Amino acid sequence: MSGTSGSPASRPHASATGAEQRLALAEEALDRGDAGRGRALAMLAARAAAEVGEPGLEAEALLCIARADIVASRLRSAHESAYRAAQLFDAIEQPASEVRALVWLAYVASSLRRNEAALASAMLATKLAEALEQPCHRVDALNGLGIALIANGDFERSDAALSRAAKLAEQAGDLAGQAWPRINRCYGEIVRATVERYLYDRPVDPGRLIARLDECRPLEAATAAPGDAAGGLAVQRALLSFAASFAACWRGDFVAAGEHAGRISPGARAGGPPAWLDALAMWAACESALAQGDWPAAEASVGRMIEGALQVEHEQVARTGYMLASAILDAQGRSREALGSLRLLAQRDIAIRRESLEHHERVAKWQLELRDSSIRMRRLEARSRRLERLSLEDALTGLPNRRHFERELSSLLGDGSQPAEPLSIALIDVDRFKEINDLHSHLIGDRVLKVLAGLIGGQVRHGDLPARLGGDEFVVLFRRADVAVAAAACERLKAAVQRHPWHEFVPGMVVTVSIGLAESTAGDTIESLLRRSDDDMYRAKANRS
Repeated sequence: MSGTSGSPASRPHASATGAEQRLALAEEALDRGDAGRGRALAMLAARAAAEVGEPGLEAEALLCIARADIVASRLRSAHESAYRAAQLFDAIEQPASEVRALVWLAYVASSLRRNEAALASAMLATKLAEALEQPCHRVDALNGLGIALIANGDFERSDAALSRAAKLAEQAGDLAGQAWPRINRCYGEIVRATVERYLYDRPVDPGRLIARLDECRPLEAATAAPGDAAGGLAVQRALLSFAASFAACWRGDFVAAGEHAGRISPGARAGGPPAWLDALAMWAACESALAQGDWPAAEASVGRMIEGALQVEHEQVARTGYMLASAILDAQGRSREALGSLRLLAQRDIAIRRESLEHHERVAKWQLELRDSSIRMRRLEARSRRLERLSLEDALTGLPNRRHFERELSSLLGDGSQPAEPLSIALIDVDRFKEINDLHSHLIGDRVLKVLAGLIGGQVRHGDLPARLGGDEFVVLFRRADVAVAAAACERLKAAVQRHPWHEFVPGMVVTVSIGLAESTAGDTIESLLRRSDDDMYRAKANRS
């Protein structure tokens, strides 16, 4: 079984870094089938990404580690890496990548018999995938759900999920995407028939498996392609041989069953590393011996099946082996030994629950670390926003400062071409402000500027930008306003300044302002527009005097 293609299509784009380069090399090594080198490079990439604060890149590296561990039959380690990858993708809100991680997590958790965790991961992946545009994500998620449901013994719902996944892939014209759900339907049927025979003494119906194998016939050309270094197509071929072996056995064609079984795990005969397919080959041999009543051969095969499954950490296959061993021993009247097999299974159950508890403890620790990291990140972001706001705000009046004004005006002037909409500015200067400071103190002068800032803000429209340029100079940027609209607002401002009870600050004190206006034209810059408004303001002062 498998969960996803591991496609890097949804990786976040980032600049070329050492972490990215190592991850690319790790992916290449994994594609060549070199899981050891791929894992080592991915570990370096994950560490480097964490150091530079790139959680998306770190998550991709962790997922690469998980895939390498799956190839090397290190399922417990793969589970930890896939879980952390899913956490990080969730934290940075990358749902497509999170679906990939959750599907791998569901597959590994199912193999380890952490069934509730597998089902939760697969269901979450399915929900997330529903909101994504590309059908491949829904296919992968439903395939993962089907695997998790097989592990939970819910065979009808598993078959429905896998059928839907295959149908979606077929509708999308994706022949390769149909492969895993169709093959996993065959695997699910074998598990179902084995469990129901053991628990309920129901006879095996080969017709259901044969029908599912027939649906896989169009895939044979794709799954027979040579040069598959990564092993995906090789595993598909092996699983089709596994299913064909059971179908032939259940039909009573033991010669064909043996031929198919011999093609499940050629690596075992070639002296290759142990793999879960070796355990499946022993399972097929056990089934054939069991059907022929060859108890010694069945017992020997199931023993090697259990040993191989435990060696590669595939607890689901080991559980089936213990169940078969109990049935084989009981059929021979060796009830005490059959009970011993069940005791070993119960001991494995206890060990699995203990492992699950330890995993949840690690999860709690990671979640606290992630929460602390998120809190620190939010604080840094808030501080950065606060500093940015302060850098654009006049400390005395609270109005936008000159930097803010020039940035906004520059963006509106653009490349100097004729503005699409009219744009005007008003330069505002307090008349004889030096006298106010000299006669009444800088404290009174500051109070005047604060009040004037409020009056200016009260006379402009929503979307206009009032700002303090410095000293006693203010400016208003009027968006979508010609000089006539701006002049009307300035007249309202002058009247508001004249009406204000300045005498409450100092008896007899009067404050007036002079205002210069300018409307932008093609070729204007910040300097040219301010110069024209400044010239107009000084003409206003001259006329006032």
